[in-house]
Amino acid sequence: MKRALVLAVTVATAAAGTAALASAPRGATANPHSTLACTGDPSVAHRLDITVAGTKTFGFYAVPRKPAKGIVVFDHGYSHTAYSWIQHVEQVANRDGVIAIAMDYRFQHDSPPAKGESLPSSRGWRVSEGAQDSIAAAQLFDKTCRTGGVNTIYGVSMGGNTSGLVVASKPTRANGKPLFDYWFAIEPAVNVTETWAEATLVAKSGNAFAVNATADIEEETGGTPATATSAYQSRTVVARINDIAAAGLKGVAVVQGVDDGLVPYNQSRELVAELRANRIPTTDVTVLTRGSGEAGTTLSSNVLSQAGQESPFAGHASEVSNTQLVGVTGFDLLDQLYNGKTPPVCANSVRDGDTGSWDTATQPC
Repeated sequence: MKRALVLAVTVATAAAGTAALASAPRGATANPHSTLACTGDPSVAHRLDITVAGTKTFGFYAVPRKPAKGIVVFDHGYSHTAYSWIQHVEQVANRDGVIAIAMDYRFQHDSPPAKGESLPSSRGWRVSEGAQDSIAAAQLFDKTCRTGGVNTIYGVSMGGNTSGLVVASKPTRANGKPLFDYWFAIEPAVNVTETWAEATLVAKSGNAFAVNATADIEEETGGTPATATSAYQSRTVVARINDIAAAGLKGVAVVQGVDDGLVPYNQSRELVAELRANRIPTTDVTVLTRGSGEAGTTLSSNVLSQAGQESPFAGHASEVSNTQLVGVTGFDLLDQLYNGKTPPVCANSVRDGDTGSWDTATQPC
C-alpha cells in the first residue's frame, strides 16, 4: 500500500477562531481537561486523545462550519495509521457537513515514515481494538455534540473487518437508538479466516507483506484457525451476519474492484450475498477499469508487469489517494448520502473508468 502522496496538513489539538467547543461530558472516555470541537474550520484536523478499556489511544477529527449532519468514522486498512486519513476527514467534513473521525488502533505498532515516504506505517491486525476505539469515539461525539443526525461507519480493506465488527457489536447512541445508520465497506476484508489462509500461502514465497500479515493476524487471534477457532469466528465478519442484521442498519454500501490484488473480490461477493439474504438494503458497486485515475494493486499486473505493461483495471485503492477510482467511488456514495441524493439501497452497479459509465440497476430487497 503506497504512501507516495505528500501531504501538507495542519493538526490542531483545539478549535481555532470562532469554533464552538464543548467539554467532554462526565464519564466520557476523553482524557482529562480535553475539549471537543463540534463546529469550526473543516480544513483543520484536530487530534483526539481518549482512553479505551484503560489504554490511551488517539485519532484525528474534523468538524463542519455549521451544526453537523451526523458523524462519519473511518477505519483504516492494514499497514496504515490514522495519519493516512487526515486529508480525508478534512475533506469529508467540508463536503458533507459532518464530524469526520479516524482512529489509530490500540496496540498496533506505528513506525515513522520510511525513507522517501511522508506518512507513518504500522504493524498489527488490531481489528477488535479498532472497533472498540471507533465506537468509543463516535459515542463521545454523540454525547457531546448531540447532532441527532445520520451516522456512518466507513471501513477500507482491513478496515472492512474493523467496521464490520463495529456493526456486529450493535452499539447505541445516548438515546438508545443504533449508533450507526449506514455501513460503507470499501474493498473490504470480511473473512479473516480466508485472509489468513491466503497470506500463509503467499508467505511461503518469502513475500514480506504476507509474512507480516500472517504473523499479525495470529497475534490478534492468539493462534491459527485450528488452534484459536473461536477467535477467528468472532472476527470473521461474514460469520457475524446475524449480529449485523440485528444492528438496526438502514443500508450498506459495498465497493470493490473486480481485479483487486490484495483483498480477493470473492470476499465482497460473500458479504453482499449474506446482507441480502438477511434483507439488509445493499448497494453493490463493482469497479472495472481505472481510467485516468491512480493505479491500484491488481492481480493482472503480476502477468502484465513481466511484459512491461500496466494493468488497465482499478484494483485495490491506496487509502491516501484522491484519484483511484475504487476509493473515489466510496467517497462519491458518501457525498450522495449526506447531500440529499441516494442513500444505499437495493442496487447493483458497475463503474468503468475508461468509458466513464456508471450503470445502476435497482432490485427488490
